Amino acid sequence: MSDSPTPVAGSSAQAPRAEPPAHAQAVMEYLQQHGFDKALQTFQAELQSAGGEDKDADGEEEGPSGGAVATGVRRGSAAGKDAIIRAPPPIPLDNMVKRNIPQATAVSVSTMSDKITPDFIAQAKYIIEQLQTRLESANADEEAGKPSTSQAPAFIDPSDRVEGYKRYRRWVNDGLDLWRFELDNLSFPLFAHTFLDLIDFGFADAAQRFYQENAEHHKVYHPSELSYLSSITAAHQILLDPYAQRLRSERYQIPLSRNSFALLVQWLSGAGLDEEWESGLHGVPGRAKEAIRAIVNSRLDIKVSDSAMPLDKIAIASSSGLLSSLLPPATSADKFNSMTQLKLGAPQMLDKLREEVIRIVREEDEAVNGENEGGAGSVANGHPNGTDANGDIEMGDASRDMRTMSPLKKTIKIEPDDNRDPDLVSPDSNETLPPQPTFYKVTDVKREVEAVRDKRKMIRLGPKPDEKAGGSSATLPSVVAFTMYDGGEALTSVEFSPDSSLIAAGSAESTVRLWSLRDEKLKAKQIGQIVEDEGLAMRKLVGHSGPVYSLSFDPISGSGGPPHSLLSASQDGTVRLWSLDTYSNLVVYRGHNRDPVWDVEWGPMGVYFASASRDRTARLWSSDRLTPLRMYTGHLSDVNCVKFHPNSLYLATGSSDNSCRLWDVQRGACLRLFLGHTDAVTTMAISPDGRTLASAGLDCSIYLWDLGSARPIKKMTGHNAPIQSLSFSAESSVLVSGSLDCTVRCWDVKSSGGPRTGRGMDFDGARSGGMGGTGALPMGPSELNWEDQGQTADLLSTFHTKRTPIAKVHYTPRNLCMAAGSFVPPTNKAV
Repeated sequence: MSDSPTPVAGSSAQAPRAEPPAHAQAVMEYLQQHGFDKALQTFQAELQSAGGEDKDADGEEEGPSGGAVATGVRRGSAAGKDAIIRAPPPIPLDNMVKRNIPQATAVSVSTMSDKITPDFIAQAKYIIEQLQTRLESANADEEAGKPSTSQAPAFIDPSDRVEGYKRYRRWVNDGLDLWRFELDNLSFPLFAHTFLDLIDFGFADAAQRFYQENAEHHKVYHPSELSYLSSITAAHQILLDPYAQRLRSERYQIPLSRNSFALLVQWLSGAGLDEEWESGLHGVPGRAKEAIRAIVNSRLDIKVSDSAMPLDKIAIASSSGLLSSLLPPATSADKFNSMTQLKLGAPQMLDKLREEVIRIVREEDEAVNGENEGGAGSVANGHPNGTDANGDIEMGDASRDMRTMSPLKKTIKIEPDDNRDPDLVSPDSNETLPPQPTFYKVTDVKREVEAVRDKRKMIRLGPKPDEKAGGSSATLPSVVAFTMYDGGEALTSVEFSPDSSLIAAGSAESTVRLWSLRDEKLKAKQIGQIVEDEGLAMRKLVGHSGPVYSLSFDPISGSGGPPHSLLSASQDGTVRLWSLDTYSNLVVYRGHNRDPVWDVEWGPMGVYFASASRDRTARLWSSDRLTPLRMYTGHLSDVNCVKFHPNSLYLATGSSDNSCRLWDVQRGACLRLFLGHTDAVTTMAISPDGRTLASAGLDCSIYLWDLGSARPIKKMTGHNAPIQSLSFSAESSVLVSGSLDCTVRCWDVKSSGGPRTGRGMDFDGARSGGMGGTGALPMGPSELNWEDQGQTADLLSTFHTKRTPIAKVHYTPRNLCMAAGSFVPPTNKAV
């Protein structure tokens, strides 16, 4: 051993055990490998002060055998210091953890096995990783010659992260109600990143406990996001989950008013009067705030508004979240939605067609007035049974005696539509889809003439002033509901024809069933023949190989005649075109590969139609081509529904990524982005005046949007289950919705909405002013029905069914509401 080379500090060679310097060297190597810098410095100082080492004048130490032993306690040799810092490679992390668990080294493993939990091992790994990272960073800085002037960042323990979230929530709840909603909007990204950090560091059990304790607070506004996070139980799943990847790669945008942002900065900096003793990062409160501060600085993008007043809840919901993947780079939502001006006006009618419609309507009016003048005034409308030439009943004033009524000459406006909004820009004749032809057909004349008749017979809906009661009363629609008992194995879709003469139902057994709503048999024509068969009460269309999710009648005839074709979309990835003359399949459109097609709709002028699929795209088709003409891409999840604008220039889509988009039909560009829903959007409707978009879905709420600015108008709540269908009245003043909670609800579109108060409502949820309602429950006096909890003030009325979840609602041009659903039999519970 004496002839061997002198061992260098940190090498594998060992000095004789009897030599004290070798023991000191081993201790220093252990301290250096495990990152105990302070303990190493203290140990070196004690060795020097004890005088246990003899030093030469040049700082070298003589060993017992006269050989020079290079140790790390020498001050004059830089090489010796480097030798200690450049210690042998560290022990593997797993072995290091097992060797340095205090319980395992002090007591036997069998005795302390219950205390060496996976969380304890994960915490030890986390601490050692952090220490090694800091040591490597310090060594890299020293090699590069960078002076370490800044203070080292705080060492944040996983328990500090959980404590930071709890302290932030406690601070928000104890604050003023005025700023609570804004500041509480930060709690979800803090919750999500804290949960993912715990999973990423290996604290699976602690992460699950944290999730179970705090997830309930976020279920109202973030149910879909929680469904993603709840499935993550290991670190590798973060790389596989799409939402977790977006959280890690994008900054979560948070809008705050100026005052709310000042309060947040004050709390993060610890400037409160009651937090003087929490300054610094050595205590738990300081480290907890440092954990929150780290998430805010690295994961959030706070947008501070110029206003000092609190932001509106709807505005907060529409401008929060992971927006960078939904918008072009370096573009805000407001800037994106204002880049293009929309043409939302109705297209101009062909001049020749207008003249023909005016001529026909004038002739009908003159014929009716001539009959009234000819002495037929004793009969209502001059026709037997009180009907006019079109079979319509003239609704007179019930307060007047029909026997004393004198026939009055009708002076009704002939123009089909002259009350257009001058602020709306109408498209040119060559911009519509398809372009308007230079000639008209007989079908066009019938459609426009019937539109004039419908406008004359239309019932004005919505609230109106009530002079007697001193308040307001609502004119509600008549609702007819169809309950289907023989719609197939499971009803998946329902559709009414534009003229309200047919109803179609798709089922899970891959078929489409048709019934006549006029108690007529459905007669089929043979191909190449004019003769019809005797007809059947119900027709079944067979051809799909999966459930039929959507149906759409062609709108060419409008309310002037029955439709001639039907579109159906199925799980088999196809859209089929059916002839309603022969009740046979004409064309099969394949373009979404094998992904299910969730929705299909004809354009307002026929010929073209749109489809929505699970492949995250919507597509535009022409009925005379087998391949799609346009593809609309941009959604991050399934496209669940499509809806054409009345002037055919734009297409709206709703998706499972909680957003709606408005597309330019011809260019395929996204023009508007609507954000605010907390769950998937499953149904939409565009008002007949072309100004408003209504959207609803799994979050049981309805949003009204201004199409021109893409800003939310209001949020309407009241349903207790997902909403399946929406429909606007003819004058765009009342919206009707159908839901799986077995109700049809009518909403006031024009009112400001807001929370509902206890006064002025009847038991069915309608305003009672002028209706005789008292707002009392049947069992005793009360100001609020228990079903009205969570309802907004713009809910006009609720129509209940017994056991029929509503799948489809539809307004006729005369404002009669039609609804349909499948009967759900009661379950037989075993006693």
